[in-house]
Amino acid sequence: MSLATILKKQQKQEQECFGGSVCTEDAQRSTEIGDTEAFTDLRIKLKPKEALQILIQMNAMLAAGVPLLAALRTLIEHAQTPPAERVLVKITSIVEGGHDLSFAFKCLPNCFPSYVVHLIAAGEQSGALDESLQRSIELLDNQITLGGKIRGALMYPGFLMFMTVVMTTGILYFLVPKFEGLMMKKPELLPWTTKLVLGASQTLRSEPMVVLAGFGIFLAGVIFLVRSKKSRNAMFDVISHVPVVGDLIFKAYLSRSVGTLALTLESGVPILTGLEHARQVAQLPRLQAHWEKTALIVRDGKPMYTALQGEDLPPALIQMIIAGESSGSLDTSLRKAAEFLDRETQAALNAFTSLLGPATVVIAGAVVGFIVVSLMTPILTMAKFVG
Repeated sequence: MSLATILKKQQKQEQECFGGSVCTEDAQRSTEIGDTEAFTDLRIKLKPKEALQILIQMNAMLAAGVPLLAALRTLIEHAQTPPAERVLVKITSIVEGGHDLSFAFKCLPNCFPSYVVHLIAAGEQSGALDESLQRSIELLDNQITLGGKIRGALMYPGFLMFMTVVMTTGILYFLVPKFEGLMMKKPELLPWTTKLVLGASQTLRSEPMVVLAGFGIFLAGVIFLVRSKKSRNAMFDVISHVPVVGDLIFKAYLSRSVGTLALTLESGVPILTGLEHARQVAQLPRLQAHWEKTALIVRDGKPMYTALQGEDLPPALIQMIIAGESSGSLDTSLRKAAEFLDRETQAALNAFTSLLGPATVVIAGAVVGFIVVSLMTPILTMAKFVG
């Protein structure tokens, strides 16, 4: 961005101010959005472990008393991968331009999660950037660990489902045709399940490329849903209502947002600002609605727990909030609540992984059993009449 462009933007902003000194909130917001769009780079991507490594190194440098810009320049020199170097160069250029570190992180949406951005913004507002970085490291490390455990738990069910698809395809392509001539002598007498299996077998044998293309489109759609942030958040919101796995997702996001609110309050940030950060970190729409309702209640001067009572939240969380507001130590109570929710998330993960294997076996057995029963029912019926 040229110097003339920056001066024109500043002049325009000053014209929208009251009395030449105090700008309206809309003018500030429009300027921030324009700056974000100008600096945002969607081409740069980082893996979660690379982002975690940058946060750890940055936190260590700041904790040692190194100024932010000096720390960033040092990290550029010791960057371990080319993507990490590009990210650090981009962050350094934005910070050198007079923007906050959180703004620089916000301009790299494919590198750092949104909760890291809001945690760092809260730390900058309160002057506790080192604490916010430490909390960001903890949350990102927990997310990586949780994702690793889930992927590990999905390995066996994934292999089992793959073998189920292979077995089902083999049965439909090789075994079903051997019974087809016998069963099609009286097609009007066949049950609908047998007709369904025979139709699937005929389609697979007559149009194999169409079936393969349909399967490829299905996989591409699944990959798109997983990689797209909006689709992934919408999918997580739907899954969060499913027993067991929904409980895991909901508690993970709830723990993250409660921990963010605790950090902002411990750092001296106003509670309404902390609630806004908690809402942004929550990501799940129904959880965001809880924090929006809470902010409206708190703005009216009422206790925070009154907005959360009766909602689908753990009763222990409500009791901790009540105790914190009554004793004047809400930040401490929220910190303990976040730790409690972390343990609940781990318990939900254990329950999910323990049920996933047996559930997959049941699904695989049901698919193969459905085909076998569909084929055997007419044969047994004819054998009865022959006997």
